[in-house]
Amino acid sequence: MIIRGLFRLCMLFIVALNLSFQWPVDNGRITSVFGESRVDHFHDGVDMVCPDGRIYPLEEGELVYLWDRSLFPLDAYPGGGNYRVLKHEGELYTLYLHLQDGPAFKEAYGRRDQLGVIGNTGRSYGGHLHFSALNRAERISLNPLKMLPPFPDSVPPVVGGVYVRIGDRYSAIRNGATVRLTRHYPLLIEITDSAGGRERLGVHTLSVQFNGRGVKEINFATLEYSKNGLTITGNKFHDLFDEKGYYRIGDISYIDGENSLKIVAGDFAGNETVQEMSFNVSLDIRR
Repeated sequence: MIIRGLFRLCMLFIVALNLSFQWPVDNGRITSVFGESRVDHFHDGVDMVCPDGRIYPLEEGELVYLWDRSLFPLDAYPGGGNYRVLKHEGELYTLYLHLQDGPAFKEAYGRRDQLGVIGNTGRSYGGHLHFSALNRAERISLNPLKMLPPFPDSVPPVVGGVYVRIGDRYSAIRNGATVRLTRHYPLLIEITDSAGGRERLGVHTLSVQFNGRGVKEINFATLEYSKNGLTITGNKFHDLFDEKGYYRIGDISYIDGENSLKIVAGDFAGNETVQEMSFNVSLDIRR
């Protein structure tokens, strides 16, 4: 708890010092957000596209590392493709991945100095910019949306369904339904968000109560590099996500009869969805 509190204080300190951060593209559209599921790992950053493809730094900074196929023609692209890494005040680093080939670079960048052009290099499935923000001293990755001006978004998250997974089969649980269960299976919740109506983004906050008890409280603010691996709010990847990208809610104890579920999901713009449901369980646990 103490370490997590220090993480939060560090993040707030960085945000307070960097109120002038800007979006890395003009007229951009967000296609993926921080903390989303990537089948077997967390998405460590934000993805964007824009009409002209030009990329700028979130804030003025010093170039500390780069990789570009133009400079290393005999090497294969790494997973991030061509990338640039800038250092800013307060041990903050920003990373810009999947850029087009382009050998030109500067030792220091101002706010309107072009870093590169959106590309499709490395492990990428379509042209986009992936950008991340890291505090190397504290070994945490920060949600870049915490640092940037508000992004227009009036669309709340959507709860698509609630499931239990038995083997390879996903069984939907509907409001008022009766289900027979032989174990206290985790609940799987399908939740998507959109900033403009077309994207399928992850949420920023998630709170779940089951039978009046809080069973999950997540804030996708930081990704922590700890002895337990990469965690978000203390959760490892498979504690939080199923293979389909559904949010995994463990520590569930069903009761014979009526069970209640309350889901509160919020996006970064503050839009919130609250969904409550109840269903009957016929509990048949054989020992």
